[in-house]
Amino acid sequence: MSKVSHHWRVSVDQAKQIQLRLCERVIVKDDLNKIETIAGVGVVFSRKEDEVFVGCVSLSFPELQIQERAFCKQNVSFPYIPGLFAFSAGPAILSAIKKMQRPDMIMFPGRGIVHPRGLGLASHLGVLLDLPTIACSKTPLWRGYREPASKKGSRVFIKGEDRELVGAVLTTREGKRPVFATPGHKISAQTAVEIVLHCCPKYRIPEPLRQAHILARGMRQEG
Repeated sequence: MSKVSHHWRVSVDQAKQIQLRLCERVIVKDDLNKIETIAGVGVVFSRKEDEVFVGCVSLSFPELQIQERAFCKQNVSFPYIPGLFAFSAGPAILSAIKKMQRPDMIMFPGRGIVHPRGLGLASHLGVLLDLPTIACSKTPLWRGYREPASKKGSRVFIKGEDRELVGAVLTTREGKRPVFATPGHKISAQTAVEIVLHCCPKYRIPEPLRQAHILARGMRQEG
């Protein structure tokens, strides 16, 4: 288990410095043991954005059968600011994950290494948890990207400034809009794409994320 940690009640400038420090620990190659469980994280804010509702669902892999559910509701101590999402939702996510058996991998919504400081939510919490993580976003992470073919499994890999692969635009359901898959921590872009694709047997959104979002949204509706 990683011994990396930091304070969450910080200023915006301090938060950015934490990201710059932690991004140096991100591993963007496969550093995986056997994957038998994969957890998904769902995050929903209250309308005033002063509370966050987190759902975590663990599924067997590769069968994708639900094993555990955990949730957490917390007051938000750090306002939602683009690029600093982990500081708003991170503490609640960690609290929810601690209620479950430790998964072999976690899938997060939003960003991984494709981030202004190289440390989106999946990379940030991957480093803190010392676990392989993947990010999958419904909204584009790149400008001017090339659309993949409409057939399921089609993908367009994206390269970073150093010409290394940083993620892909991926068709997970035929005829539907693509999703955007990127490594978080301890995983390569190629493997992240294959796992995201495997986790989409019926729907556009990977099953771990879909189930976790259903849980988080239900919590918010219950108040």
